[in-house]
Amino acid sequence: MSKLFSPGKIGTLELKNKLIMTAVQSGMAFSSKADFLVERAKNDAAMVTMPMGVHASASHSHKPIVSEENMVILADIATKVGNEGCKLCVQLFHVGRNAKEGTLADKNALPVAPSPIPSPIYRTVPKELSATEIDDIYLQFANAAILCKQAGVHALEISCSAGYLLSLFLSEKTNQRNDIYGGSKENRFRFPLKVIESVRNAVGKDYPIILRISGSDMLGGYSLLDMRDFCVEAEKYIDAVNVTGGWHEAQIPQISTQLPCGGYAFLSAAIRDVVKVPVIACNRINNIETAEEILDQNFADFIGSARAFLADSGFARKIKNNLPYISCIGCNKGCIENILRYKPATCIFNPLIGHERKFNTIKNSLNEKQKIMIVGGGPAGLLAAKYLALCSHEVSLYTDDSSFGGTMNCVKKIPGKEVIANNIESMILDAKDAGASLFSNTCVDIELIKNISPDKVILAMGAKEFIPPISGFDLPHVHTSKEVCSFSEEKIRELLSKKICIVGGGASGIELAYYLLSKSSLLTKSKTFLDSFAPAELKSLFSWPGNIAVVEKTGKIGADLGASRWMLMKQLSNYPLTLLTESEVTNIRSSHVEILQSDKQIAIEADVVIFATGYKPHGQELITALEDAGYAYELIGDCNPASLSGILGASQDAFSLLHN
Repeated sequence: MSKLFSPGKIGTLELKNKLIMTAVQSGMAFSSKADFLVERAKNDAAMVTMPMGVHASASHSHKPIVSEENMVILADIATKVGNEGCKLCVQLFHVGRNAKEGTLADKNALPVAPSPIPSPIYRTVPKELSATEIDDIYLQFANAAILCKQAGVHALEISCSAGYLLSLFLSEKTNQRNDIYGGSKENRFRFPLKVIESVRNAVGKDYPIILRISGSDMLGGYSLLDMRDFCVEAEKYIDAVNVTGGWHEAQIPQISTQLPCGGYAFLSAAIRDVVKVPVIACNRINNIETAEEILDQNFADFIGSARAFLADSGFARKIKNNLPYISCIGCNKGCIENILRYKPATCIFNPLIGHERKFNTIKNSLNEKQKIMIVGGGPAGLLAAKYLALCSHEVSLYTDDSSFGGTMNCVKKIPGKEVIANNIESMILDAKDAGASLFSNTCVDIELIKNISPDKVILAMGAKEFIPPISGFDLPHVHTSKEVCSFSEEKIRELLSKKICIVGGGASGIELAYYLLSKSSLLTKSKTFLDSFAPAELKSLFSWPGNIAVVEKTGKIGADLGASRWMLMKQLSNYPLTLLTESEVTNIRSSHVEILQSDKQIAIEADVVIFATGYKPHGQELITALEDAGYAYELIGDCNPASLSGILGASQDAFSLLHN
């Protein structure tokens, strides 16, 4: 038996394996939490964690609060999770300064902190806590702990991480008090240690308590050495330590693509060296290989993961049984970006998050089985096939491509997103297991549709690349980003020996540039070596092959990348890349492109021109034929002009079919 799926113990709590779903802010209604957590519990998670505010003044309005009014629902969740052989842990949480005025559950409450220093994310100056208010917070944590225990919750976790209230007291940058709670390390430890002690006294010595910490804030406020000292002090009150990375505002990737899988396990190893209680490692642990390596090397005693369970509710069961599963790709599109906008979390690959009960209701209330034909084998088509087949419809899917996955077959080539290849495999298997029939290399026309005679046709043909009518766009050295992604390694190396102009600096253009530059891996290693050891005159001889320029009409490169933009731009700063904003290509010549930049005409050399100027819906000819023949049809994914773009829009459209 693997270590990951062998039993474990936290205090008196026995767990069936060592894989824990850690806390994730979901923004979903409290009434939806049971179905969300139970779905993960019945898929072999050992324990699932639900963050709850200790008081209405301590949490955002869209997050659940530990209160008398919520105890019936909380007890129901604990019972249902326990019935699946899983344990429920409630994370006791105080948001501190990470809110804006009017966004807390108590609309009259203000964000609070040890000192009136605003969060760089929320930018609201918090109220400095008085000594009396600090005493009230001890009581809030203790009362919340008692209520959770009474509701049958199996364990508690105290949040002292990520820049929330308890961790704010630890940092010299955010705690500038001059009373007994500020100044020296002993004073800065005082408040969080007293909170932990108050929770222990409230629940008794045998009730499991976990402490969640950031191994370092990664901002210079407190270090890993500080946290080792803190955990030694806290150990007498707790049964385990859950170690995460820095604070949310730290300019270092926390859970994004740029963080290597298990990249912060060294933090848990350092804490494990100084405590006797079990340690949980987390941050970007989304595959069994990384999890097993962490356990084998004694970096931790348990594995914690949150977004792996968002991407695929069956994550634990699937890796246990060596089945393909959907991997979190660290894009932040559905989870973090939604939460920061006060929206419920989702995942670009899993639109069922928070809708588990609704989906089960739809499945169980089907009155009429339909014969459904899906045209298109990208994410929209594959997910639609899965969901409709699970609802007992007779589903067949057709694509004229030789493989399934659509544009995901290009995206999987971008550095850090290689796991999308596994996701495609999992989506194909899920659709087939649900009962859908999948056909590749099949061109769908109206005659085929008539022969199959479906009750409904779902068009999921995606979009075709949009090429602006620029003079010279049809020259032989002009390509589209999709074409380049299909080139062989040899062809890519040939491109890199030339001067390249990428037209379009949105996500697709800038990620294409990163893809091309990453192919110079040998030279990247050489440059790293030279930067570390070589004399200046040798460094000056180093040169990158080719020369890539990205031309963008707007004033910002990668504007549609969202929260991940700064990380990708930082990575690209290590490469020779020319970025031209507020610039428009007006003519393409055999050896250069002409550009209108700020009302002046310039020219740059270009042996290769690649268009990454977006997409336009595909399939109008088939739509017209369907309408003429009187067939009912629906558009989903990128072929639907009203859809969100990309995998997120595709998944949401696929799920929306169930309501129609």
